[in-house]
Amino acid sequence: MFPHMVLIHNQEYNSQRLEDVEKEFEKGFESLRLSAEEIRGKKIGIAVGSRGIDRIQQIVRMTVEAVKAAGGKPFIFGAMGSHGNGTAQGQREILASLGVTEEETGAPVLCSAQTALWGATGQHGYKVYGNELCDRFDAIILVNRVKMHTDFEDVTESGVLKLMAIGIGGPAGCQNVHTLALKDGYGTVIRETAAFMMEKLPVLFGVLLTENAVHELDGIYMEKPEKFLETEKRLLENVKRGRMKLPSDSIDVLIVDEMGKNISGSGMDTKVIGRVYVTGQAEPKDPRASRVVVLGLTEESHGNAIGIGLADFSTREVLDKIDFAATAKNAVASMAPAQGKIPCILENDREAIRAALDTAAIEDMEKARVVRIQNTNQIARLYVSEALYEELRENPKIQVMEGPAPMAFDGQGKMAPGHYGKGEE
Repeated sequence: MFPHMVLIHNQEYNSQRLEDVEKEFEKGFESLRLSAEEIRGKKIGIAVGSRGIDRIQQIVRMTVEAVKAAGGKPFIFGAMGSHGNGTAQGQREILASLGVTEEETGAPVLCSAQTALWGATGQHGYKVYGNELCDRFDAIILVNRVKMHTDFEDVTESGVLKLMAIGIGGPAGCQNVHTLALKDGYGTVIRETAAFMMEKLPVLFGVLLTENAVHELDGIYMEKPEKFLETEKRLLENVKRGRMKLPSDSIDVLIVDEMGKNISGSGMDTKVIGRVYVTGQAEPKDPRASRVVVLGLTEESHGNAIGIGLADFSTREVLDKIDFAATAKNAVASMAPAQGKIPCILENDREAIRAALDTAAIEDMEKARVVRIQNTNQIARLYVSEALYEELRENPKIQVMEGPAPMAFDGQGKMAPGHYGKGEE
């Protein structure tokens, strides 16, 4: 027996959107007050990571154009730690999947997985590694989004500091930071490592981006290195205040239609599903989902199924898409082997969901508290079971879109596509 589901629109989130990206970019660039000597005639490396940031292609292209207009010679280089399977070709493929190519941005794209030991930090003696490409540049620009990290919580999480410590650190730096973090915590290690790198690298400025709760660009902030820390702290506080959450903190079964590296570094946003599974890191207090089911792996993941271990059940279709070598490399590099484990595999969606319901200790199936989402980036529109909706119906921020209606499966047991549309509307 499967519960009937109701499609709802949960409007409790920040939906502010940046409309005029070019104007905001130009405003930020002018605020830097750079001298002509800082760019003219110099080779400028623009560090770009592996994340699918809203309008990242446009942001990188405008950065390239700004460097050219100031007389510099821009080069884009991959700064993504062990992503791309820890290879130059893999990094290039990821950048291309984001639209960051020479054809689209106007600058050559350089990638390398080769790193060197740059030294050690003064306070804790952390070893610091850096990408060999940095030696080719006279100055470096960092482009990254400030957001919550999936594996830890601190005053700074993901941003330009992490782009340096882990991204520019390459596979060796990524492995090193994750190893040290098991003892001292990610925030401490990243900030101290990044501070060392800022002393060594000729960082010109950073382009710090923020997104609203439905992952649309809502802010462009340009800062010189001395203001990275305070700006990241401030922006992260704003992001946390406006983030979107599931409508309930107590869930029997959470169904995730798709997971993937283009959705989250851990395949699924751990803050959304309430599971981290990283040694030494506290588990989120909420939400609490008794069972998690994953029904799909995005093509953009290129087989990297890191985070599949956060699920209890999945399907043969997902299993057949997994690149075990890429997944294992990511799990080892991030010190999160539990996130790379394979959950209980069922033949199809129907059997996986049935198994989750059967093992969630639900005494009365008519009272089952079930949530279905497209992915952890898109949770404005989502399905909730009829019983759960009855608990939510008095909330003025909850709007019914469809249902209640029974779960629908085809002859092969595959669940019918959800009618998610655009969750922010």
